[in-house]
Amino acid sequence: MKSNIKIGNDLPLYEQMKEVILKQIESGELKAGDKILSEAQFQKEFHVSRITVRKAIEALVKEGYLMKIQGKGTFVKKHNQSLQQCLSLTDLCQIQGRSLTSEIISCQKCDVKKENLQFFSHQQNIEIVRLRKVDGVVIMLETTYFPLEDDFLLNEDLSHSLYQLLNQYHIYPDHKGLNEVSISKLTPLQAQLFNVQNDMNVIHHRGVIYDENHRFIHAVEEYVRVDLPDLFKYYL
Repeated sequence: MKSNIKIGNDLPLYEQMKEVILKQIESGELKAGDKILSEAQFQKEFHVSRITVRKAIEALVKEGYLMKIQGKGTFVKKHNQSLQQCLSLTDLCQIQGRSLTSEIISCQKCDVKKENLQFFSHQQNIEIVRLRKVDGVVIMLETTYFPLEDDFLLNEDLSHSLYQLLNQYHIYPDHKGLNEVSISKLTPLQAQLFNVQNDMNVIHHRGVIYDENHRFIHAVEEYVRVDLPDLFKYYL
């Protein structure tokens, strides 16, 4: 392993070390299941403090690239599904070692938005608006649109994973379809929900999810706060 750590580089030392390890994983030099060096070995190899080593490794663990097994060491994690293809925010938080809670703003029948008409067979849909909180901090304002046939959602507890709930009704989200991303400024009402200033830039994401038979499951619109990367990393 060659160290590319450089004092004076614009990136912090732990970020440089993290990038070196990540490139080895992505190139296949480190494969799923491989045990990586110990903290002491990394310290000697990179000529950095143990705190720097620990910070780099913990970051890769939170992002789902490494996993720690008590008494055995740290290993490259198997990726059956890439983070970018992960459909569930619940799963993303679990991978990153974060706590996810949801506050229900509304759940109701309403008219289908013009941009979603192509996906629905009725003029109305089930609209669920939730604030998603990571470790108690509002990260996302999420509006999910389900077919009118899924009106069982109106009587369910929606504060947990919607996908786990759908599975109970034999509905299995499988893959993404439409995926549109832009940068947007929060409206005063949205900013109030996020408890931030009005002019904050956020990711505005619109997407569509299908099951394995390409049957439409739901559409979603998200406003995602991305100014706290040390708290949570969002993958499209």
